[in-house]
Amino acid sequence: MKTRSLGESFRCAVQGVKAVLSTERNMRIHFIAAASVLAAAGALRVSMVELACLALAIALVLICELANTALELICNIACPAWEIRVKTVKDIAAGTVLVSAAWATVVGAAVLGPKLVPVARALLRLL
Repeated sequence: MKTRSLGESFRCAVQGVKAVLSTERNMRIHFIAAASVLAAAGALRVSMVELACLALAIALVLICELANTALELICNIACPAWEIRVKTVKDIAAGTVLVSAAWATVVGAAVLGPKLVPVARALLRLL
């Protein structure tokens, strides 16, 4: 196997992320959600610790989605015909995304929720 330069390795990694973004609707949804959460965090002026918690939760979801997509692709190559064990593997991989997204939602609510309540109250007073 040919040894790649560090730059080539980064280019391949970026190509992998681009491939998942271009083919997987759920990854695009996760990216939009991540951007929205980070924008809200900036607007609400969260602390650096809160931002770190949000960033870690976001990273966990994106990592799980990338791994899930790679595992599904490998399963489809290795076993093109329907097979109950392959379905179970794919379901488990999808479950990792579900669990990470649920956890990220909890983290987002814990960090942003208390900061959004006063904003929501102010908006309701305007109505």
